[in-house]
Amino acid sequence: MEFGEDFNREQEDALCKLLGDLVLVKEYPRSVRAFYSMPNDKDKLVCNSFDMLYKGLEVSSGAQRIHIPEILVQSIKDHGLDPSNFDFYINAFRQGAPPHAGWSLGLERLTMKLTGMQNIRECCLFPRDRVRLKP
Repeated sequence: MEFGEDFNREQEDALCKLLGDLVLVKEYPRSVRAFYSMPNDKDKLVCNSFDMLYKGLEVSSGAQRIHIPEILVQSIKDHGLDPSNFDFYINAFRQGAPPHAGWSLGLERLTMKLTGMQNIRECCLFPRDRVRLKP
């Protein structure tokens, strides 16, 4: 694995087998995270973000968000995107915003691991796939 690559499923599984059922991975390379993830103060190649792995599966993810417009514009460019496509988002921060963060929990993923189900569709109330669009 090279710096700047994200973990694949096999690597996430191996981390949990090595370190325990619950593993918190932090400070991911900026290149594999969303443009709005805040660069780390000490190492600008990584950002203040995390993934929580449970029994080999990512069940939660989060990051400190960029709240400074100039840093946000540069990060958008660094990710190969056009800042003009994000004017609505950048302008919100020009009014002033405090430092903040966000995270999410993959409830169906966690349910799958807690119940021992093999397929996430078994843990969704209304599962969807390429051929099933209606319950």
